[in-house]
Amino acid sequence: MPEQRKPFWRRLVEFRFLFVINAVVLVALGFSFGREWIRNHEIQQEIARLQGEAQALQTRNLQIADLNTAFRTESFIEREARLKLGMKKPGETVVVIKEDGATSVTATDAAEGLSSEPADPRVLLVRDERDGELANPSKWWHYFFR
Repeated sequence: MPEQRKPFWRRLVEFRFLFVINAVVLVALGFSFGREWIRNHEIQQEIARLQGEAQALQTRNLQIADLNTAFRTESFIEREARLKLGMKKPGETVVVIKEDGATSVTATDAAEGLSSEPADPRVLLVRDERDGELANPSKWWHYFFR
């Protein structure tokens, strides 16, 4: 028995039904693909932002390491000890110059507690070698002619 062909309207309905199912599946896949594409784009932006932040932190870390190295040098330690702690080397006299110019405090006075003034960071260090008690004109004479 030959197989009977389905009527045209029946084939059309089945075709439309299959078309609708395929269209729904394609729309669902399209939404899913779009959502994943947007998510991937956001993740890439986050990665770029974090890489920039990591680069900035590495630069800052190098700056801090350089600063730490500078702080450990002998010259920096000596400078800070002179300015903040009133350190002086043997043979040096420390003179503090005040803004009003009224009095000066030597480092020995400050160390012995004779001064009620706090240590001033503006400290002038003068070598005290052979010109101990000479008058100022004599010091200039020795400076230029000896």
